[in-house]
Amino acid sequence: MSSGSCACHYITYTSSTPPTCLVNCHCTTCRKQAGAAYQTWAFFATDDIRWDVNPTERQSTNAATRSFCPKCGSTLRTLDEGKTQIPLPSHHIFLSEKASWFELPEDGAKRWDKFGEYDKL
Repeated sequence: MSSGSCACHYITYTSSTPPTCLVNCHCTTCRKQAGAAYQTWAFFATDDIRWDVNPTERQSTNAATRSFCPKCGSTLRTLDEGKTQIPLPSHHIFLSEKASWFELPEDGAKRWDKFGEYDKL
């Protein structure tokens, strides 16, 4: 079982399965939201997730809806450490928007310049 929460723990979730993959997104929106060079997203089968409180959602781009806690504002696709085996990130996406000061590690993850390639995940 996998689990996660917002920063203040007002919202938590559990999943009966581990995430299918982790993706590091370098788009400008994710970088601004995370306050970092990229934001890592955990992907789960939708039917496997159970929320104790439903998060607030906001359509941030044509392609993305963001879930966040209305109390602390943190995003809700981050995993809490636990006993579940968490995969290493498999992709770096939106490298066409990557922060110029950030150097990508040689981590074996696939690299995609834009969103269209992301549909093949």
